[in-house]
Amino acid sequence: MIRRKSVILSASEGSRNGFTLMELMVYMAILGIIVIVAGRAFSDSTKFRVRTQNILKATQEAENVATLFKSDVIQMGAKSSLEVKGTGGDDQFIEAEKAAKVHWADDDASSYNLTPGAEGGADALEFKRFRYDGQGKFVSVEQVRWFVENEILKRSCKTIDGTADDDVCPSGEPTVVEIASDVKEFQVWPATPGMMAGDDDDNQKFPPCAGGNCGEEFRMVPRSGDENFMGLKVTLDQSAHKMVTLSGFSSNYLMNEDKVDEAGVLVNQVFATGNADYGNSWKSACTAENFNLEAETEYEISFEVSDGGDADKMRMFVPGRDHMAVGFRYAKDGSKPGEIDDFLFYPPADMKGYGARKMRFSVPKTIEGVCLAFTFASYSPVAANGQVVISDLTLKKLDTSNYQFSEKNFSKENKERVKAFRMKLRIARAGETGDVDIVVPTPSNGVAD
Repeated sequence: MIRRKSVILSASEGSRNGFTLMELMVYMAILGIIVIVAGRAFSDSTKFRVRTQNILKATQEAENVATLFKSDVIQMGAKSSLEVKGTGGDDQFIEAEKAAKVHWADDDASSYNLTPGAEGGADALEFKRFRYDGQGKFVSVEQVRWFVENEILKRSCKTIDGTADDDVCPSGEPTVVEIASDVKEFQVWPATPGMMAGDDDDNQKFPPCAGGNCGEEFRMVPRSGDENFMGLKVTLDQSAHKMVTLSGFSSNYLMNEDKVDEAGVLVNQVFATGNADYGNSWKSACTAENFNLEAETEYEISFEVSDGGDADKMRMFVPGRDHMAVGFRYAKDGSKPGEIDDFLFYPPADMKGYGARKMRFSVPKTIEGVCLAFTFASYSPVAANGQVVISDLTLKKLDTSNYQFSEKNFSKENKERVKAFRMKLRIARAGETGDVDIVVPTPSNGVAD
């Protein structure tokens, strides 16, 4: 007979096989908290992602507009053109250049008009520029305008001279294109000119200026009897004193031995002076007419060069071997400043090589008491027997490329000296904004340097 054993569980023992109501409530509360926290984190993450995407979209659109604005405005003004023909076949570039100015008849030689907006409003920039074909030939003068209406940035274009492209820039009513919507800010500033009107005395360093009148005439004084410097022949233009012919260069080539003379280097050097006769004393000339080069200021040496009709001998000039350079020397001893090297240039091999030579530079610190000097050294046969003609020599201070932006309106005399613009744009997208702030150089605005 099988006996059954009764098992009696206590209340405490039975509770181990389940949860009490209190425990379930605690667990559910904890789970609820976890769900809420996780949901909020997911929601915040989604909002952050959407906000970031809106900021990126607004910023990207602003940057795209800025790129278009830059490519448009940088062409402001008139550039060189080889083909602008009138009905008579004559070169009409000067007339076309005038068309790229704002109000030529009113002596405003700039190529833009800036209309500042009201307090907190948007500006409007209108400018003129040349358009060229695929071969770089002149096609037309276009008048372009960037402006804002009802928070929509727009660009209009019309052709005012030359052949119009009716699909892009017609000659009648201007084509207006919407560039961007929800524009909260569109501000434009012209760069403060590095030189203001009336600063010509300070602008031109050579030939010297006096009493508001800047000279054009100059002379050159040869250096000789000092180390290995040899004299050379300097022939002045007797009528206008705007041209000097240099000849009789020393040769470092031994014709009899058909080789370069390695024993000693003979150098020719001339110092440029104003239209005063210093005889052959370069020290007196340089001491009397030296000047300073200011730190962090852009300058340009400019002159015309030709061979005086003696091109055959100048063809023997070998770049890298023979030496023609322009630079600066201290008036006190004729030494070269260590802060700036000479600028090499080549003589013309034929009439195609005639024309301007321009060198732009700046110095890290102010250089005091220097003169403009040309240096020559010949190592090729025959080249020393040629001649070099220097004319229209100037040294000028240029508008600085370290742009400052403060005012929006300048006098018409100073408008033509503006060489850059700053544009600030803000676009809104779904409550977020994208900002861009750029500087656009406009080297062709106004008169030529």
